Amino acid sequence: MDIQVENQTIRGKYLQTLVSILNNITKVNITDDDATFSVKQIQSMKIAVGLIVSIGIIPCLEKGVGIDMAKLCPRATKIPQENLTCMQRYERIRFTTIALTDLFHDNILRPTILLYLSAILAALLQLSHAPLIKPNKESGETSNAKDCDQAQFRMTVKRYQDLLGQQKEFYVRLISLLSSCPQYKCFQELMVIHGQQKTPKWLRTCTRNILVSKITQPGGVLSLIIAICGNELDIGTNWRMLDLISKLLATSHGKDADEYYRLVCPQILDLLFSDKINHGSTIVNCCIATLYDCNSSFCHKYIIETVCAPLITTEPFVSRSEKETERCITTLAKCFLVEDAKFKHLPSKLILHVATPLFCLYNKTRQSPCILKKPLQQLLLKILEDETKREKLFSAFLGHHTSAEFGDYLLPEFGPNCGIKIIGLSEDLRYMELADTIYDLVCIAKNLSPSMFTYILSFLSNINQVNETRQRARLNTEDDQVRHLEMQIATCALLQRLADMNTVREAQAKEPQSLLSFIKFLFTKYINTKKRQDEMEENECELLCLSLMLIKTLVEEKVELRVNAFKNFSKFLKQHVKSSLPTQLESLVNEVVKCIETYGRSKRKYHKDLSVNTSASNKFDKAIKDLADSLIPVQANGLITLRKLIEDQDPFTIAHRRIVLDLLQTNLKHEDSYIYLASINGLCALATAYPQEVIKILIPEYIDMPNRITGTEITNETRIKLGEILVKTTRALGEMGVVHKNMLVNGFLCAVRDNESLVRASALSCLGELCKVLNFRLGNLLNEIVYCIAMIVKSDKAPECRRAAVLVATLLCRGLDKDTLNSLDHNLVNLYRSLKHLRDEDNDPVLQLHAQLALEEIDLIVQDVLAKPCKLEKQIFILDRPL
Repeated sequence: MDIQVENQTIRGKYLQTLVSILNNITKVNITDDDATFSVKQIQSMKIAVGLIVSIGIIPCLEKGVGIDMAKLCPRATKIPQENLTCMQRYERIRFTTIALTDLFHDNILRPTILLYLSAILAALLQLSHAPLIKPNKESGETSNAKDCDQAQFRMTVKRYQDLLGQQKEFYVRLISLLSSCPQYKCFQELMVIHGQQKTPKWLRTCTRNILVSKITQPGGVLSLIIAICGNELDIGTNWRMLDLISKLLATSHGKDADEYYRLVCPQILDLLFSDKINHGSTIVNCCIATLYDCNSSFCHKYIIETVCAPLITTEPFVSRSEKETERCITTLAKCFLVEDAKFKHLPSKLILHVATPLFCLYNKTRQSPCILKKPLQQLLLKILEDETKREKLFSAFLGHHTSAEFGDYLLPEFGPNCGIKIIGLSEDLRYMELADTIYDLVCIAKNLSPSMFTYILSFLSNINQVNETRQRARLNTEDDQVRHLEMQIATCALLQRLADMNTVREAQAKEPQSLLSFIKFLFTKYINTKKRQDEMEENECELLCLSLMLIKTLVEEKVELRVNAFKNFSKFLKQHVKSSLPTQLESLVNEVVKCIETYGRSKRKYHKDLSVNTSASNKFDKAIKDLADSLIPVQANGLITLRKLIEDQDPFTIAHRRIVLDLLQTNLKHEDSYIYLASINGLCALATAYPQEVIKILIPEYIDMPNRITGTEITNETRIKLGEILVKTTRALGEMGVVHKNMLVNGFLCAVRDNESLVRASALSCLGELCKVLNFRLGNLLNEIVYCIAMIVKSDKAPECRRAAVLVATLLCRGLDKDTLNSLDHNLVNLYRSLKHLRDEDNDPVLQLHAQLALEEIDLIVQDVLAKPCKLEKQIFILDRPL
């Protein structure tokens, strides 16, 4: 090291002495691993480093480089200024910077040197990037040399080349120091240096380039956020900082914007799953939203397409694992389902191209305990908020019209880890299943049901015209005809379910034009078919009856109607009722016309017996009359009316509940599933009035229901609900519930053998609740229950079934307590071994925890019996002695 200039000043010699002492300390640390320093010695080293920075760096910085840097070293303000030449300042800062960067590698001195990191970085930036005065090749001198203070500086070609070489060396030292320091600390110091108002242009340029390079490196985005906000981000007060971070990351830095976003965007997405920072999802949402506002094309390319990649099909098709699918759905939920900052979120239109794949995944997980079910549901509801695309989405979800705009129909399957994987494209659509799934969605968001109802009316009107056109052109094959028929049946069933919703009725009462137009279309088609001497199709006749029943209900319920529209419709019905309609349909039309014409008229008042509720009597009689009708929709409406009267505790209906019970029991034998379900729901409503009779009726239906499940209206969910109602009914019986224990336990044990895992799990859960309701007075049935539980725990492949079985075992052990040993005999050993095997070998951590809890209950019972503490008692007898 060339220090000849420094040797001419006392301050330079003192600086060299301090550096020499610190170097000796580092050598001691290297040779002696056990070397320790006292607190006073460490404090002395801090003072020494501060003096080195105060003498060797701060006075030698150029104007505008490291402004107010002297505040880091209070001693620097007390040291008198020196009158040094350009080369003296250069040699001093060069010597000091080399010394400090070398000493930084010592573990003892590193924390002290980090305190003055900003001064060292400023020196390295000056030594590696400050512009040099170019030499004059002709004279070998420079003209108008600036910043040379007292001495005239001469730049020769050789010196110029030496300085260039030294700049490269200091640049290497700068990069090495930045890579060795905490990244957030580097960001803080570089931004402080860059942000000064009087900073030279060359310093701004080099610090900006370094900052950009640090951001694009792995972990750079996280370090930048920590540098600005710290580890604790207060969402309530730090919105300005959050907005600053978003703008910094969203703005392209450098010439190659594509390369910048390619490196930064993956880091932003990784923050969603990072445990190194709080409120990661909020920060990511703000960054992505700002990026979308600044440059939507790059946001779509590097954020949306990256996240949605598992849901986008390409050629050749690539299957997606459970982990990929779960990460995709979780990321979408964190990006689009924002709760902390609703004003900083991405528009749902960005994921419209994967709406159909999301619906396919939700269709698969809807009736399962999969953890992805809830976020999938919320994402679909978020997408359906867009009213401009809602009808097209309904069409795609129901399989009516496939559109590349919303993605392809995927074929998901459950994986071994209870997740969901994508194995291919779905070729055969199950229209009834799709209709059930979308019905669940519109039931959650009540504002969707009127839109769905209106869309179905429009679709049924159009599909009839399309079918007629295809039949004339003879373009339909047999498979196409079957597919169109299945689609139409599923849509009609969905229409029937929607018509029973209050939100649909209220919406149709205010805006009835779509419903009235649909009925007019059906009447017009009927007239045309009669002219061609064709017969009206049965399903279209039922649709017409259903629509007319809805009109009648709206008018009878006295809701606010658009009277003019209904009066015009009444005139239309009068004109067409003269046509040769079926007797039942003609009667229904006349009733609708009468209801519309008498709407709003005040009736004459008569004296009546106040003890009789005539309105309830009229509703009850009307329901009985509907049950005698030959049309299935009319019969179903009668059953639904009876159920509502029972739920409303109508006195007249309750007084005739025995008649209602007989009617409902009779209709259980009906072949139509819609009538069957209405009868089941009615019996469930009667359970509190006739618990004993209802249990005797519902238990056989609960056992025999699998024979009726055909994949249409009757689903496994109905059987699950029926089991829960049986338990509630038994609880209502109280002490009398023990009388029916054999029938109830046998019914649930039969359901445990069902093919569907959810039904088996529900039956086990109901069995455990039943044991609690019966106060565990099970008698000989206890051995059968324990044996069944042991077999489920040992052999059932569904984790939810094993969980339910372990839960029942825990309940039995807690309820039976000490009597468990005497009641279970050898079955307790089999159960104990099965639970122990489950705890040690099963892959489900939740199931292992439940098994451990059950084993602890058994261990407590055994310990209580075997290690029962002896009671120290002494009996004292008082003898009666004669006086």
